[in-house]
Amino acid sequence: MPFLRPLRALALCFVAAAVPLAAQLPPITVPKGLLRLDFGGRLDNWDQRYLNGVKQDAASDFTRNPVDGLWLSTLGDAETRLRQATGMNALSLSLGKSSSTMLVNIGTASIGAAYGVTRRLTLFGSVPIVRVRVQPTFQLDSTDATAGFNPADPVFGTSTGAAQTAVFRSQLTSALTMLSQRLSAGAYDSDPARKAMAQSLVANGGALDDLLINASFLPLAGTPGGAALTSSIEALRTGLVSTDSTLTPVVGLPALPAARISTAAFDDFLTNLDGPIAADSLSQPVLSYLGDVEVGAAYEWLDHRPAAGGFQVRSVLQGLVRLRTGKLDLPDAFFDLPTGGQPAVQGDLVTDLVLGKVGARVTGRYALQLPVRQSRRVAPLDQPFALASSLADVERDPGEIVEGSLEPFVRIGPTLSLVAGVRYWSKQADKYTYAGNQPPIPGVDLSVLAADSRENGTALSAALSFVHTGVRRDGSVGLPMDAALRWEMVARSTQGRVPAKQSVSVALRFFHTLF
Repeated sequence: MPFLRPLRALALCFVAAAVPLAAQLPPITVPKGLLRLDFGGRLDNWDQRYLNGVKQDAASDFTRNPVDGLWLSTLGDAETRLRQATGMNALSLSLGKSSSTMLVNIGTASIGAAYGVTRRLTLFGSVPIVRVRVQPTFQLDSTDATAGFNPADPVFGTSTGAAQTAVFRSQLTSALTMLSQRLSAGAYDSDPARKAMAQSLVANGGALDDLLINASFLPLAGTPGGAALTSSIEALRTGLVSTDSTLTPVVGLPALPAARISTAAFDDFLTNLDGPIAADSLSQPVLSYLGDVEVGAAYEWLDHRPAAGGFQVRSVLQGLVRLRTGKLDLPDAFFDLPTGGQPAVQGDLVTDLVLGKVGARVTGRYALQLPVRQSRRVAPLDQPFALASSLADVERDPGEIVEGSLEPFVRIGPTLSLVAGVRYWSKQADKYTYAGNQPPIPGVDLSVLAADSRENGTALSAALSFVHTGVRRDGSVGLPMDAALRWEMVARSTQGRVPAKQSVSVALRFFHTLF
């Protein structure tokens, strides 16, 4: 309305007088009665990480040479059963070697607002929309493999192999059943040596049967493991005949894998819903979802800006609450990343120091991350393909974060400043407990989920800052605004699992009278 224009112009003049001198860093608070509209965007990229100070590929957990039982638990289970069946504890199985890469792009668009309640107090909030794109690759090179799928496996075997092993197991089971019955009846009590042999045969035969029916993997024919298994079967066959020739004869051999496992076959092993892993596809869809909404307040407790110029100090206390509105990563998607889902309470102390054309912003931050209930596969992080049976509801209590940053700047024009920055943070270790009535996962310590969760890092940044008070050269008053273009990279970390991120962000903020 026409009669409001003079009032609006007067209010904007107050804005121009309240913000810092031109071409410094954007102010934290908003003058009383003014509304600030915030628009921002950020792009984070990484394909490497720091693991306890060592820089490596981001997907290093999925790269293994050899792919053995220490990395793939189902292969480790087959290895254990093979050793029991053969009595040879030095035997090992391998599927070859794996290689993997991961390129992560996370884009965040945010919109927010802040309102000056008083000259010193500002309320604010922001809503982010997060787009997560993970591009993983995974290859299995089975050239040097010593194991393959158990031909009798009900999911990954073959009908021919299953039939061959079934015939062998039928004979073996019949012989062992007869032998056990005669042992129970005392048929060999008069011959201690024969009785001891019969007991050993029952135990060895049971271990062999357990291997053939329960192991997902068996040694390839012609490998040391295959030769050891064949020799054990021959020894068992000979022992049965020499101990009691009236037992059901055990002839032939069970089926052993003849083919190595390809990348496609291994991918099916991971994702088949009837298999032991039952994971989602390793290829990740692009995910766009709400991030964690933030609301908070800023209070300017110190404002020393002499009218005659000289040294200036301005300091603001800021507190915010980060709500759990984002989406957590899925436990069945091994390369999945969250859009948020971590509530927190955060406090900042932001101090601007200015002398002439130079100055610095010093920020101290403390973030208390709050416990969150989530579903996780309970397994060591260096065993990324955890069993579906390891899925459990847990409560994660993330470690608190302490952070400090220094951003010196120099004014290069009436509205422009060049800004450099260094930021250091330290995060305490996570803690995990089972949630509700969730029973513990047998054989696994829940603390393995918190491995390497204590972290630190140093990031370097550079930025171009634009601050316009709204006062034009001719003395008229326009719309105050500020903007920033910022680049940051994680340059160093000595502890924990820290992505080697490179980030580019933009921010645009407008001040306006609310009414």
